[in-house]
Amino acid sequence: MKLLALFMLLGFCTCHATISAQEARIDLKMSDATLSQVFRNIEQLTEYMFIYKSEDVQSIQHINVDVRQTMVRDVLEKCLENTGLSFLFKENVIIIQKKTTDQEKKENRITGKVTDEKKEPLPGVTVIIKGTKLGTVTDVDGKYTLAVPVGNNALVFSMIGMKQKEEVIGKRTQIDVVMEEEISELEDVVVTGYYTQAKNSFTGAARTITAEELQMGGNQNILTALQNVDPSFMKIDNNLAGSNPNVVPEFQIRGAGSISGIESEYEGNPNTPVFIVDGFETTAEKVYDMDPYRVASITLLKDAAATAIYGSRASNGVVVITTNAPANGKMQVSYNVDASFYIADLSDYNVCNAVEKLEIEKLAGMYTSSSVTQQLTLNEWYSEKLANIKRGYDTYWLDKPLDAVAVANKHSLRLDGGNDNIRYGIELGYSNTPGVMKESGRRRLALGMELQYIYKNLTFRNNLTYSNVKATNSPYGSFSVYTKRNPYVRYKDDDGNYIYKVDEYVPIGGGGLGKDYYNPLYNTTLNTTDEEKYNDVTNNFGVDWSIMDGLRLKGSFSFTHQNTYKDNFKPAKHTDFADYEDDDFDRRGSYVGSRGENYSYDASLVMTYFYQLEKHVINANLGWNLQESVTREFTVKTEGFPNENLDYISFATQYEKDGSPAGDEYTSRLVGFLGNLNYSYDERYLLDLSFREDASSRFGSDKRWAPFWSVGLGWNLHNEEFLKNVTFINRLKIRGSYGLTGSQNYNPYQAMTTYKYLTGERYHHTVGAEVMALGNEKLGWQRTLQQNYGVDIDLWDERINFTGNYYIKLSKDVLTSVTLPPSLGFSSYMDNLGEVKNYGYELNLRVALVKNLSKQLYWSVNATALHNKNKLLKISNALRAYNDDQDEDTMSGSKSKESNRPKVRYVEGKSMNSIWVNQSLGVDPATGNELFQAVNGDIVTTWSTDNYVIGGCTDSDLEGTFGTNLAWKGFQLNVIFRYSYGGQIYNQTLVDKVQDADLRENVDRRVFEERWQKPGDQVMFTKLIGGATANATSVTKPTSRFIEDNNWLELSTLNLSYEFKMPWMKKIGLKRLKALFYMNDVFRVSTVKQERGIDYPFARNFSIGLQARF
Repeated sequence: MKLLALFMLLGFCTCHATISAQEARIDLKMSDATLSQVFRNIEQLTEYMFIYKSEDVQSIQHINVDVRQTMVRDVLEKCLENTGLSFLFKENVIIIQKKTTDQEKKENRITGKVTDEKKEPLPGVTVIIKGTKLGTVTDVDGKYTLAVPVGNNALVFSMIGMKQKEEVIGKRTQIDVVMEEEISELEDVVVTGYYTQAKNSFTGAARTITAEELQMGGNQNILTALQNVDPSFMKIDNNLAGSNPNVVPEFQIRGAGSISGIESEYEGNPNTPVFIVDGFETTAEKVYDMDPYRVASITLLKDAAATAIYGSRASNGVVVITTNAPANGKMQVSYNVDASFYIADLSDYNVCNAVEKLEIEKLAGMYTSSSVTQQLTLNEWYSEKLANIKRGYDTYWLDKPLDAVAVANKHSLRLDGGNDNIRYGIELGYSNTPGVMKESGRRRLALGMELQYIYKNLTFRNNLTYSNVKATNSPYGSFSVYTKRNPYVRYKDDDGNYIYKVDEYVPIGGGGLGKDYYNPLYNTTLNTTDEEKYNDVTNNFGVDWSIMDGLRLKGSFSFTHQNTYKDNFKPAKHTDFADYEDDDFDRRGSYVGSRGENYSYDASLVMTYFYQLEKHVINANLGWNLQESVTREFTVKTEGFPNENLDYISFATQYEKDGSPAGDEYTSRLVGFLGNLNYSYDERYLLDLSFREDASSRFGSDKRWAPFWSVGLGWNLHNEEFLKNVTFINRLKIRGSYGLTGSQNYNPYQAMTTYKYLTGERYHHTVGAEVMALGNEKLGWQRTLQQNYGVDIDLWDERINFTGNYYIKLSKDVLTSVTLPPSLGFSSYMDNLGEVKNYGYELNLRVALVKNLSKQLYWSVNATALHNKNKLLKISNALRAYNDDQDEDTMSGSKSKESNRPKVRYVEGKSMNSIWVNQSLGVDPATGNELFQAVNGDIVTTWSTDNYVIGGCTDSDLEGTFGTNLAWKGFQLNVIFRYSYGGQIYNQTLVDKVQDADLRENVDRRVFEERWQKPGDQVMFTKLIGGATANATSVTKPTSRFIEDNNWLELSTLNLSYEFKMPWMKKIGLKRLKALFYMNDVFRVSTVKQERGIDYPFARNFSIGLQARF
């Protein structure tokens, strides 16, 4: 924090020139100076810019000035005394011109107004007499007045973001100008993170998303908005986490290239793309927590031609984020505020009410016995529950842990400005996003300061950011607990206090199925802690040196220091310890504390060369990159907290039973050399060559270095002679690429033989060690051969835009386990043996139906489509053994081993996302049991792993988005739908809550629909195992009976905005005011009826926002 405060103080001291009034006071001491030197010093001390004719001031020298806290106006009057020159203030521009007499007035007075294509006035446009520095700027109404000396015959109009325009004066005295919006540099180039490349000569598959497009995708976070804009950035469904704000969603680009069943061997998700912010690698969590308003553009790099320069990190695609750079000119203040409202979506839950649940129990025979004594007891139990219902006890447990409406707020403040030499930007961001589960949420605080200093042909940049994020998990626990509590029980006593034990099940005939049910709401009355937080300080420094025309050298260095904290405290009275008895009684209460620290740095040096000779254009880049990351963390688990107020870890009576503190340390280093050559002939024929050579400490000593490369070819057919007269074709480009990229999301010590100390044993006062994991000095890179073939088409003045890509990704040397003979003392070690293939296509279409600039009306529709298939080509013997272990768990028939869920199986030639089941022939009407078809065609009544078949695949046939954008005057409406068609899903809700419903707990209402009850019933569900067992022992192994087509459509985001253009805004200095309304996750329709959000429910949300700039 001290370091941050120092940088902020230096930033404010450097930026003291933000005074905008003409009364700005300065200290200035100069001797024997030229007038132009005086002007330059004043520009550095203030925000003013001087405009003058060089010949008017070049002869004025030997100026002496020594003033303190003197107004700029007074300084100029002193310096211009007896020079024949005068000055004029115009906003932040000072115009220097000769004093005139009536005899000397030989000039024309030109007036006019500058507007944009929507006829809106443009203030701040610089109007310069061509060939001079004499000019002015437009006022708040876009108007200007300029005295033009006779002999000058042209005016040049310029403004950031608009195309420069030149107007011949002739005999005109009024010149009104309409300026066109300049195609954003970000839209015209591809930002790779190391360098930028002209889009018209780029042969790779990349998608650039502007800040405006990103905001159209939603305002929740960058990752979700990005998915709504480009579905190739695919979110991995997490039905457990739902809308939990503290769970960072996982994404992948163009399918999974690594084997997903061994994530523990990787560092994080092995299929996650690389995230680059302003040229430096960062984590998905930091992007998730980043303020979306900081983003200037995002570029998705998808194929080898686009990603090969990242070498060993490029197989899963690269997400390049560029943040806003400080703007030139007078200081601007931007403020954005959002208020969001979250409402839990429980529409997919269909649990019973009190009457229904008790009736189901009765129909299942839970209150029927052949023993007279037992029947009397059962009647008593039934009557007690019925009496509760008659007294009005019908608890809807699902809403107990939820807020009716969770209100979030987000604020973003930015100040930036500067001149041609120094620019600054200061940012402050705060957001508080509560979840729909009570007392959960994520709070973010971010500070940032950026300075740019330009000296001749050198540009220095420094960006310092500080982030503090705190994630609080709900003390109400897992939402799944509430979906299982019976509705006819009381959860409060007569005094309004939460009851500790709300229910119990006692099987009348014994059998070990008895169970106590505790009230999860009771825990909320206790002093508990469950939170995570991190502090992150990142400093990015860069130097850009324009050595000569066409030759640049860019150096960058980034340093990050992050501290992480995790604390989870539960006192002795917490229901987690309700069953602790005897020797375990004093173990009640727990505290789990974790601390972590990460240091990392990233340095790069890139030289760029541009050369053009007639029709030949060469753009070459050569670079070097170095990275290091050191992570240390430890976890302490303790027990024994009898008093809930003694809530610090030091009050524990012992470590976790049979446990001790644990810690990890990881260090990884990488060095790489990269190069790229882009060649264009006559803007028709295109060639891209890229290479990278990487060395990493993550790999075996024999496999430290690895080369990566790509070749791309393109053809701009629209520039050919035979199409130049076809006016409706604006762009017709075909391209293809082929290359080799890599992946290194390994555990940093995966290739090394590692040891663990035997801390619990001593020999002669020393500690021994034993081998923990066997290394592999030949462990190398995961390599991915990528092919991409694409076409880009723009028609009818770009009213129709179409982009299509077909790709093939073949991942080789995929990390996988290899089994070893037991005699070696290890069950397996890691090697590069797997092969995975992904292939598919992406389509993107936008059509501008209405484009009427005069009426300020614009209406477009858009659609995207994505098709991806996955195939496992080669596996190791360890994965075959893994299949056997999974089969053994399934055959056990145990719910604890998830025998009633499909397991991931690895079979060569099949998709990793296949659903493996036995082929069901339905429920036998005669017996109520399920019938299966064996692989040999026989009809059998017994489930077997020998009869595994693929019943479906979770990969969809087609998914994507479609929507519309309508803009009229200040209004803008944007709607985005997401869809998926053709995939399958195993409906686990039908298994857990219907077929294998544990009637000791609450269940789905469908439990008695289509249930076999008597011979002849042709139904979907087999007979219940009723009576005292309450169907709790029912385990239905994976069967095609529960595979359903997973087609769905959702309204992902709807946003409406209005930009105000009011006269009163100018009076208070308000340059922009925009109101916004968002609705996210508005509705979802699906062919599958299943519970969504198991541990944390999904949520719908809407928000209102305001954007202002002064």
